[in-house]
Amino acid sequence: MTRITQALLVKRAEHNDGILRTLEEIALHAQGIERIELLNQCCRHLRILYLQNNIIPKIEQLHRLKELEQLNLALNNIRRVQNLQRCESLQRLDLTANFVDKAGLLSLSSLRENERLQELSLLGNPCTKWPGYRAYVVGTLPRLQSLDGEQVLPSERIAAAQQLPALEARLRAELLAEGVDPEQAAQVEDDSLLDAQHIPETGVVGQDGQLRRPWCPATRVLEQREAEAQARAAEEARQADRARSAGLFGEPQAEPPLRERLPEIVEGQPVYQKNEGKWEYRLEEGSGGSCLDLDVALGRYLDTSAIQADVQPGYVQLLAKGRLLQLELPAEVRPDAAVARRSKTTGNLLITMPLADAQGCLRPAAAAAGPAAEAGVENAAGACNRPGRGRGGGNGKAAAAEAELPAAVLSAVEGEGDDCQDSLPPL
Repeated sequence: MTRITQALLVKRAEHNDGILRTLEEIALHAQGIERIELLNQCCRHLRILYLQNNIIPKIEQLHRLKELEQLNLALNNIRRVQNLQRCESLQRLDLTANFVDKAGLLSLSSLRENERLQELSLLGNPCTKWPGYRAYVVGTLPRLQSLDGEQVLPSERIAAAQQLPALEARLRAELLAEGVDPEQAAQVEDDSLLDAQHIPETGVVGQDGQLRRPWCPATRVLEQREAEAQARAAEEARQADRARSAGLFGEPQAEPPLRERLPEIVEGQPVYQKNEGKWEYRLEEGSGGSCLDLDVALGRYLDTSAIQADVQPGYVQLLAKGRLLQLELPAEVRPDAAVARRSKTTGNLLITMPLADAQGCLRPAAAAAGPAAEAGVENAAGACNRPGRGRGGGNGKAAAAEAELPAAVLSAVEGEGDDCQDSLPPL
């Protein structure tokens, strides 16, 4: 059950800088609220109040809102119209799709004290199916200008006033025939709808094993509580997953800090495979076997100026959004001939790195690089998450502009052909 708390009110009052004492409008729709509370104390100057699409069974605790002009309680569980007599400024009341039945029509007399009430909507309530519904409502509330979105004409108001005594007698007779006490139905102040703590099951299990519930206020409360229980269970499962992925001593694994520049690799230091951004990539032999192609899925909305790249003979580095992708190459390449292209369609970055020995074979070179690759792997999870014939690992550095790339020439080529040739401005 969701309750109206001060924290919720402050959150929904962002348009008023979270200040409640001067708040004039608030929207609390679709919050799973089961009871109206706290508004009397915290928001005394409300003029517009939206409470539609909740599971509120009773109108209550609004009597101090002297400035309230518009109240929307559509799609709730209300059966009686009550406790609005002291809302002296009320002009519009929306009770669409509630559960005001034929007996609930008698509770409309409580709105006679709202002298400024001009618009009322009861569409979708069971009471609208009664043949004398509209005339009875107009006769009971002669100041109405609009009922269910239709204008009340003066001639209709006069005719309704003439029919009201007969309609009321007919309504009471029908209620008595159905076993409903009209006097009790008209007692709006002490009306009690649903036990807020325990709601009995309303559904019946059919022969197919499926639970079927009738459409009633109790069903809406049960379904809302079940949805909240499922949301809590899902949140607990997420927390359990985070706990399982915690460190050796139960501490949560912290995200690595965002990098501003590419790290330097000291000569002789092992090159570790890193994929801090969990980018999807493919490192494989290019066409003809004379180059290595690194294809990284960076996304089409990442600005090219936010990408840094560096190609070295034994490794390649890429920095995007502060996250490092560092791969050891399976063969030695020529950094000065490396070319980078960016797809205009997908945003993928393709780095083509010609092999240092164009006549050599990639596989023997990869085998020769084996001992260096066994030095270790960092950020193994997601380090290579797309299939490819090459293997990853490495470190390096480069700036986004060509002037800052003394170790590698990265140029962008705009093409008219396929997707990988379709490119953006140079890195």
